[in-house]
Amino acid sequence: MPITSDPYRRAWAAWLPEALPLLEREEYKAALSAFPRPELAAVPFRPAPQERRVALITTAGAYDRETQAPFDAGSTIGDLTHRVFPVELPDERVGLRHGHYDPAPAEADLEVVLPRRALRDAGATLTANVVSTMGYCLDWPSFIAQTIPQIVAQVRSDGANSALLVPV
Repeated sequence: MPITSDPYRRAWAAWLPEALPLLEREEYKAALSAFPRPELAAVPFRPAPQERRVALITTAGAYDRETQAPFDAGSTIGDLTHRVFPVELPDERVGLRHGHYDPAPAEADLEVVLPRRALRDAGATLTANVVSTMGYCLDWPSFIAQTIPQIVAQVRSDGANSALLVPV
């Protein structure tokens, strides 16, 4: 099997050595000014199905305190992993670990980052699981190649035909 070159990964790898010292000093504007962005194909618009099964996806760094490890909020380039937990998980079991936003409003009312009640009140049928990422992840090549396919597989496995992304 031949090894293929990934131009986006090469561009990202060239950016990283100069950006790391800036990121470590939390000089995000300077570090991200030259951040390479991938070229993505356009996704055609499709009308929403009549019967919606909505997958709830958040970048709040939410996880199940009792069964899952928190996200690595101390990493300079972020955490590219994701967590899956039941949509019915009690609020007191939901932890938030991100490092790049003030979690106090979300901790006071999880609907801010996990609008489960609001979606149900609006008539949405939610899938069985929530998918969560930390949101702060600068390893886009790995996130695109590894994490996104895993999230898509989870959402499909849960039978979703639509999704709500709650970015933080």
